[in-house]
This record gives sequence, C-alpha cells and structure tokens, in this order.
Amino acid sequence: MSVQPVTYAPANGARPQRRQQGISAMIHGLPKAGKSSLADSGPRPTLILDVENSGYWTPSRKLYWDPLRETVPAWPADPRAESPDGLWDSAIVIIHTYADLYELLRILNTGLHPFNSISMDSLTEIQQRIMNELTGGRGEAQMDQQQWGKLLRHCNGLIRGYRDLLTHPTRQVWSVVYVAGTHQDRATRMWRPLLQGAAQDYLPYVPDIEGWVDVRPDGSHHLWIGPSPYYETGDRIWGRLPQDMQLGYPGYFPGWTIETMLTQLLTNR
Repeated sequence: MSVQPVTYAPANGARPQRRQQGISAMIHGLPKAGKSSLADSGPRPTLILDVENSGYWTPSRKLYWDPLRETVPAWPADPRAESPDGLWDSAIVIIHTYADLYELLRILNTGLHPFNSISMDSLTEIQQRIMNELTGGRGEAQMDQQQWGKLLRHCNGLIRGYRDLLTHPTRQVWSVVYVAGTHQDRATRMWRPLLQGAAQDYLPYVPDIEGWVDVRPDGSHHLWIGPSPYYETGDRIWGRLPQDMQLGYPGYFPGWTIETMLTQLLTNR
C-alpha cells in the first residue's frame, strides 16, 4: 500500500524560506495532569504509541492499528476508523513489548506513512516493559550490571530512533512527544522524569524541550519549560515559546497545543 506523504503547513499559511524541522519534547508531571492530552495535540494525523491505555480517553477521533498484521492506515479516512464517516485524527498502536516499538520504527523509516505527529505514552512504562523482559518478569530488583547496560542501550536507541524521524530524508514528522511520570530526586529535591538507571541522566538531553505539566488551583492545565529550582525543565529553542503556557486542545478549548507551539516556532525564526 502506497501512502502519500502529508506536508504540514502552519495554520496561518506562513512558509519560512529556510529549511523546516519539527520539535521533540519530553513532558513529565503528576498523574492526571494532562500529559496524554497534550501529547495528542500535534499536527494531524497523530500516531500514539500507547503503553498505558491512556490514548483511548483523549477526545480525538480514533483508529486502532496493528502494524504487525495490518496495512498502514489511509488518511484522512479509513474504514477501520471508529467514526461513522471513517475520518480519524489519531491512530493508536497498543504496545505490548519493546520489540513492537522496533518493528513500528522500521515501518516508519520506510517513509510510507501519513503521520505528522508521534506520541510515546509513556517512557516510564516502556522502560518497565523492557526491564521485565530482560529479567523474565522479575523487574528492577533482579537487574544485574549487564542488564542495566542493555536497558540504557534499548532506551537510547528507541528515543533517538523516533526523534530522528524529524529529519527523515523523505518523510519528516513534525513533532515527537515523549510522556513520562515524575518523581522527586532524593538528593536535589527536584521533580524529574520517572526513569530508571542511567537513562534518567541521558535521555533528557535528547529532546528540544523538557517540560513540567501541572494543574493550577483554578483548574487550568499548564506546561512550564523555563528554568526552575523545583522541576527539571528547559529548552534549546532560544525563547521562541513562552516559559509558561496554558494548555488547550484542538477543537475543544483554547490554549497552547503541540501544533500551535510548532506554528510559532516555524514562523518566528
């Protein structure tokens, strides 16, 4: 099945003259802060690598895809979509093993897919799956030094492999968002992405943005990417986005989404 690439254009129609490139982001925060919804707000269509079964609840129109047994979805309409008219915004792939992630990455690297955005939800759970497979289900308590090394290599390979789709030679994606839980570091007392072993020190260097998602007393959801003594956050986009962004969701309520962030970055270079 041949899939024609979909070219993303900023919502206001502006087309910068220089080479365009999308963004990668790692977001962390307490449970139910809005991380999954933010990750599913990039340019359509979105591919959700769902390890926690959280993609079901975001309000986008869904299609479930099994890359091992089914052809790549057609967009904007496919008979496998859940909507009556066959239209869909987000394709959900249920991830059971880390081998599923490698096989999906192989398919995406062919360039024969329609996806403009990728959401990996979540890194925390993916790492746990890898650990369980390496130890035969015994988990972190049974990891030896060699297995910790394998865990780091698998995590680095997957994170960088999906990130590199932003610069694919024939079919770029425009956003790659990694979702993670959070924990308070015992030494620094800062809230950091919930990752095990050396991955917690290496992986935050990979994405363009590392952000903290939280819910304010008024019920609004926010993404903080500026410097903080409390949260591990930061960016390398040189002030092109506000440090504090109230979040929205496309078609439902106003606020910042991954797509509006990307539009601002591409039109303010």
